[in-house]
Amino acid sequence: MTTAAEPVPTRPSEVFGPGIYSSSASSKADDYSTSAAPSYYQAMLLTKVIVGHDYKAYRNREVTSSPSGYDSVIGEVGGNLNYDELVVYRNDAIRPSWLLIYQ
Repeated sequence: MTTAAEPVPTRPSEVFGPGIYSSSASSKADDYSTSAAPSYYQAMLLTKVIVGHDYKAYRNREVTSSPSGYDSVIGEVGGNLNYDELVVYRNDAIRPSWLLIYQ
């Protein structure tokens, strides 16, 4: 991979607005693993993320972008969030480290 990830348009599952989502919970990432063609295998990227000054959110749609003065949003478990999520809004804040292929 030679280019950075790009934020994509907002989908209903993106509770903190359009951004690049990651999680320390592999089961959360697995929920979003899809394939363009039928396959027995799935893929997941392990990434390095530069968080910067983070805003901690505890409820879905508490914010839809990083508030002024913040670089990222961390969705903390609790409130109505079952898994942690980290959202960055700039593609230069995240880089792939490993590609995992699994069944």
